[in-house]
Amino acid sequence: MAYCQAIRSTAQIEQRRGLSELYKRMTKKQPEDAKDTNNGKDKEVGKDTPKLSISSIPKPKIRVPRIDPNTVARAQAPKELTKDPKLLADEYIADLHTANWGGEETWVRFSRLPRKSHAFLRDIDINCTLANIRGTERALVRRGRSTPTSTTLSRMLEVFEAAQQASIVPDRYTYQELIAINVDLLNFNYAHDWLEKMVVQGIKPTIRPYRTILKGYSTVASELDSARRLWHEIKTKIGAGLIAGEKSDELAKSIDLLTYTSYVATESKAGNFAVVVSVLEEMDQAGIKPDITLRNTILDGLVRHKGLDAGLQEAELMEQSGYELNGYSYTTLLNATVKEQRGDEARQLLEAAAAKNIVPPAYLVQKLTLDPFDVLNIMAKLEDSHKVRLYNVLIESAMRDNDFSQVLQLIDHLKQHDVSANVVTYTLLFDALNKAGRLDQAKSMFTKVFSSGELTPDAHIYSIMIDACGRHGDVKTMFWFKNEMQRQGLAVSEPVYNSILSALSQWRQGNLQAVMVTASEMERVKPSVKPTCRTFSAIFAAFAAQAQRRRLGAGELEFLQTWYTLATDKYYIAKDSYYYFMAVNAFVCAQSLPDAMTAFSDMVRSHKVSPVSSKFMKNPVRMLDLIKLAIEHQEFGAALEIWNNWQRLRLPPIAKAVELALFACDQMGQPTMAGNIIRGLLTKDEDVYCPRFVDESVLAMYIAMMTKHSMLDAIMPVVQMWTTAMTEECESELVLSESTVAKTVAMLRRSNHPDASAIVNELLTHVDAHFPDATPV
Repeated sequence: MAYCQAIRSTAQIEQRRGLSELYKRMTKKQPEDAKDTNNGKDKEVGKDTPKLSISSIPKPKIRVPRIDPNTVARAQAPKELTKDPKLLADEYIADLHTANWGGEETWVRFSRLPRKSHAFLRDIDINCTLANIRGTERALVRRGRSTPTSTTLSRMLEVFEAAQQASIVPDRYTYQELIAINVDLLNFNYAHDWLEKMVVQGIKPTIRPYRTILKGYSTVASELDSARRLWHEIKTKIGAGLIAGEKSDELAKSIDLLTYTSYVATESKAGNFAVVVSVLEEMDQAGIKPDITLRNTILDGLVRHKGLDAGLQEAELMEQSGYELNGYSYTTLLNATVKEQRGDEARQLLEAAAAKNIVPPAYLVQKLTLDPFDVLNIMAKLEDSHKVRLYNVLIESAMRDNDFSQVLQLIDHLKQHDVSANVVTYTLLFDALNKAGRLDQAKSMFTKVFSSGELTPDAHIYSIMIDACGRHGDVKTMFWFKNEMQRQGLAVSEPVYNSILSALSQWRQGNLQAVMVTASEMERVKPSVKPTCRTFSAIFAAFAAQAQRRRLGAGELEFLQTWYTLATDKYYIAKDSYYYFMAVNAFVCAQSLPDAMTAFSDMVRSHKVSPVSSKFMKNPVRMLDLIKLAIEHQEFGAALEIWNNWQRLRLPPIAKAVELALFACDQMGQPTMAGNIIRGLLTKDEDVYCPRFVDESVLAMYIAMMTKHSMLDAIMPVVQMWTTAMTEECESELVLSESTVAKTVAMLRRSNHPDASAIVNELLTHVDAHFPDATPV
């Protein structure tokens, strides 16, 4: 019997078995743990619990709110929008200027506007759209969490193009946003192009876009000459009356302080202090006094190029000139003491900072070679109201070093010296306790600290405790903290709900009702809490875990489908790779192929080089499960669609994926398509070239397939290609066993094709020449 026929028969048996098991699950009663066994008598968790008395929580089975899946208050999808273009534009404008949209949501909402609605937008609406799209990216850059991307730029360009097609005339603010995003991406030539377009359109620019480009130059050492040319251009154009004032329709009469600061920063970072002095003299002649920001810029450059001593001299000169050193000044100098290992100067600077009630940041204290208790002694001049800030910084520094014992020592030291701890102190303490795995100690400390009523826990402390309880599987106490938080009148935020949902998905996999209640509560509370990508991922994880235990009910599957739709249609979630991974996994586990393919198609459309595929790269078994699900449903076209996107998503080469793709081709009666797949993987000039996909079992399956469909002339060319590709690319893994060759030869001899004997002889000759150890005896 042919190799492919055997596989087909096996698959049909597995399919019948799967359908039989599916029918049994459908007719089987729900497990007892999915029912409400207490007839609604359970009280709400924490309802009658005494205030701040965690120790009174009993140890019996954890109870969470339970409801029937069919009556759960599911979030409703938004109503279908009217097709009136003006009304759609009015709704967009109203929300744009009042709602706090992020960059992703702004883009999605704008891209969904019909083209006819663009004509009803104003230039201010386009500018606000551009600012929102760039603004989120900019905020992330400030926090060090992200870098600008070309995606942001391409979206802004599409908005600009849509505005032009709608005959919306751009103004200077439109161009300023486009200049700024190009500077963020270090596309200085394009930034200059947009500045030139602004001038060509007849718009007299202010000094702001010039300053934006100049500030960008200051971040790139190789752009010093460009910065100098731009600086002279600014001075020339101001003299010629070609730059407008920022706050009026009058012309700019001189360079402002911010622009001077940007240029001084460029020269200081390059170490050109003679130029800096000349700029300062120019400012003095123009009657512009440098502020502390500009002087700190010079201080930073001196420390960078001439060392700590030069920095200390500049700091002394600054004080003599009437400037009061601030936190940035001391941070710059202290960083230099760390770099040059100058402990005595570090002590002197800390003492001077304490006299001005300036506390250095935790990351800097962590780098100092001083003992934290020495730092406390050195900075003893801090006023009492500022000492707790120093303790908080030292505690945070100890946490950065994972030195939990030192955290407790600092807390004891604080108490011994009668320093009143604040909420921030205990926030750091609880965070340290929970990260050290001391949940019981954290709960005990919580009761001890806040039971007196002198301090009241804030939302951040509750959030830390809820997250810690959830991570350790203490779901009952987690709900107690949530209820206590609400009793105190504090709003439950999105991170808190995410922690609860993550805990339920991990520790209470048999209770989807609690997951659905919590998710629905996010919509019911006033004001409603907008879910994030983490929210949806936790929901998907819970449903996937339950679907592996039992078949989802109709109400449960509908809830899952509704929330997947809401992520795009209502909440405009910025989806990441983990979101798609969990969504596909949930629908595959639920045996819902249409929904799984929808999630897969959405993932492919949003694919960006590597982020979307990162989770699949680690665990491509889930993608294999999706192909198998498509084959079980006899949707062989869907199986091939998944295969065609396998390498686009940069998934690791797995021979099983090729076998499933070949099987789908066989079932569709498309042996030529199967041949194209194999040849593509073995041909260097093809984009899909990857011989690692084709191991000996895949090769044997291909030969069997060609034999089954009487295409024996296509066998040896592929065998020769496989040998060449495997020898060049995978020599260390080159394997062809005697048993595989023997079975293949036997299969060919059993076929009735007149050319079978010739192919057998040619195959054996090839094997003997290239794989002598695999030649059958």
